[in-house]
Amino acid sequence: MSNYILVFEAGLRAGAQIPIAAKNTTLGRSSDCDIPIADPALSRVHCSFELKGAELWIKDHQSANETLVNDLAITETKLNPGDIITAGDSIIRVTVAASDSLASAEPSLSTLPQSAFGSDVVIDLGFDTPDTDTAKLHQKNIVRPILWGFTALLIFFSCLWVIFTMDSDKKSGKNQTVVAEKDASILIYYEKIDASPSNIFRFELSLASDGLLVVKIDDLAGGNRHIRKEKKIDNEILSSLSRNVMQSGFFTLDKEYTGLPSTPNTLSEHYLVTAIGKKFHSCRLLNRTDEPAAFKTLREKIETFSKNELGIWAIQFSTEKLTELAQNAYDVARKQYAERDVKLGNRHEAIRNYQESLFYLDTVNPKPIFYDQLLQEMEAAKIDLKQQLQEQNFRADRAINLADWPTAARELKIICELLPNRADEVHKTAARKLLDVETRIKKR
Repeated sequence: MSNYILVFEAGLRAGAQIPIAAKNTTLGRSSDCDIPIADPALSRVHCSFELKGAELWIKDHQSANETLVNDLAITETKLNPGDIITAGDSIIRVTVAASDSLASAEPSLSTLPQSAFGSDVVIDLGFDTPDTDTAKLHQKNIVRPILWGFTALLIFFSCLWVIFTMDSDKKSGKNQTVVAEKDASILIYYEKIDASPSNIFRFELSLASDGLLVVKIDDLAGGNRHIRKEKKIDNEILSSLSRNVMQSGFFTLDKEYTGLPSTPNTLSEHYLVTAIGKKFHSCRLLNRTDEPAAFKTLREKIETFSKNELGIWAIQFSTEKLTELAQNAYDVARKQYAERDVKLGNRHEAIRNYQESLFYLDTVNPKPIFYDQLLQEMEAAKIDLKQQLQEQNFRADRAINLADWPTAARELKIICELLPNRADEVHKTAARKLLDVETRIKKR
């Protein structure tokens, strides 16, 4: 029999101690694994432990997030007592069981493993007297009944306290709230892959139980672009997200939906895993252009959530998609500016679309051929708008000085239409003047 034990020090199974009894023991997200863990950061079969004689070896099964031993990524390596394994959110320490002689001996406080009380705690009741073996035996016979009696009383009063507390909480509704909050802990893993002969684009989002949101983006065609952003999410926001997940209908979906690629030699895959408390579900879409409604609802909520929290609205798209979006915004901007005299607000809207085009191109390298022209046209539109506003302000102020209130009102309205953004200081100033002018017109 093996004497190796895996002690889980962090993660979903923190506190568990699992002996390695089989020659090959698998660990992963799949329920078919010998050690299943509903951790979105794990692959379905993440790693395995193999006994080779008296030695314990660990093997990584090409996992997405790798298996680390003492903070080093491994393919396969021998394990020693004290080694630390990192797999997903789990941190596992390798230990060995006590020898057969100790295991068969009568247990006492001195032979209990230190982990039973905490790694830094030493128990010393002060009863030991090293003088004679008889004294030790006498103390052992006296101490044990005392300890058992004390333990029984402690358990009895603890049970009374728990019953009283539960009854009190039940009346106040507090217990239900605490349980609901505990069960509302949320885990999310979302992966989107678009692959073609010319590019592989991968978007990965993970939300851990401690509220850490991490987004990774790999875009091979976009200059081998790799982006990683993370943020700790507030508990109140997590609670709101948990409610959205529960109401989405995601837990009623099948585990997999498969279709045919829209274009030959391409792959489109969406994989979403959610866990709220003890409720867990996963769903994979492969080459599906028609998403199930519940999947689409939850996917859009999660993507919007990550955009708002991390400010990654654009970078989650491939270089080709970003360039396409930029080209579309650029075309709209040019059309609006060409029609600047048709509608007064077109200059402002053209500038906004020029800026949107630049936003899409922020992480795109090399820049597309229209990039330099875009910059020049946007700068020209800004100068044109500035001159128009200065001219209108001059006309409005002149009319105000001449007490020509109808003319002043007309010129001020033109300023507000040229710059429809109510948050802009120029618009605010013109609006205040217009209000005053209209008041004077009414008094005439």
